[in-house]
Amino acid sequence: FSKVFVELKEVAFKYWRLFQAHTNQDMCRQHGYFGFRGYSWLRQFGPYTAALGPDTRYERRLNQIITDETYEMIYQRIYQVPQSVRHLVVFLGVPIVYPRLTYIEDMLAGVKKLGLTKLSFIADKKAIVNIWGEPELSDDMNDHWTAAVHVDERKKFVLKLQEFARRRNIRVTFVAGDVHCAGSGRFASQNPDLPPETDWRFMPQVISSAIVNVPPPNAVIRAVHTSAKTYELDNCTNERMYRLFETDVNGQSPPNNNSKLLARRNYSSYVENLDDGSLTVHIHIQNEKRPGTTPYRIIVPRLSPSNNMV
Repeated sequence: FSKVFVELKEVAFKYWRLFQAHTNQDMCRQHGYFGFRGYSWLRQFGPYTAALGPDTRYERRLNQIITDETYEMIYQRIYQVPQSVRHLVVFLGVPIVYPRLTYIEDMLAGVKKLGLTKLSFIADKKAIVNIWGEPELSDDMNDHWTAAVHVDERKKFVLKLQEFARRRNIRVTFVAGDVHCAGSGRFASQNPDLPPETDWRFMPQVISSAIVNVPPPNAVIRAVHTSAKTYELDNCTNERMYRLFETDVNGQSPPNNNSKLLARRNYSSYVENLDDGSLTVHIHIQNEKRPGTTPYRIIVPRLSPSNNMV
């Protein structure tokens, strides 16, 4: 809330609006950007696919990602998409389905509580302690939807999108990056006999980071991979990561058998299948020692018109 950072934020968003949103403060609402304060958007790509981009930055606080007022605007707008829409793709900065990092959060909280960051041989390490004397990774941990301070907001958001999927018979898919690796996961009903085609709780997550970002060390991926269990969102929904990378781009097993997350540069592509209404997603992984990429496929089925109410 300091004046310096408030002004920095406004200047940053001024040029974001200009160079990325191609608008300005006076015209952004006319150009379809909405929010209590931020700049969320909803667009259509043809008659069958809509894309939602909630602004997860402008309204962010330590214990809040999006304001309640903006959530209400989001829900109001997605219910207005045409009846022809089969897929709603939700673009988020960081994945909403991702391994828990609770033990790292607890460790960093303990370091701060015990005052260890004030010890001279630690305080001088800028990679460990930031300029405010807090553990450097604390901000990264708080950025995640799965952080302890955001779990209630995350659950409410997912349940609202489940209700939308059930009422409108539209498949919801999440796309996110920022974790500098590739992967995929999903929300789904606890009932193992319910196929994704009739499960409105089934929501895939595609993780495809910015193509130029250097991946984290394999030791970091291994630590996250170890935390990738099956979690319960509530009594009706669980979540887990897929073992998408049983084989690496070199044809061998991935480093440390990390089959759920692959620490390589990547990008993703999306194709509508007009025959069955599904989406085919490919995560294109940079090859190790030769030009080009290796694709890993994810099929996102259309939500069956014979809506299952389980």
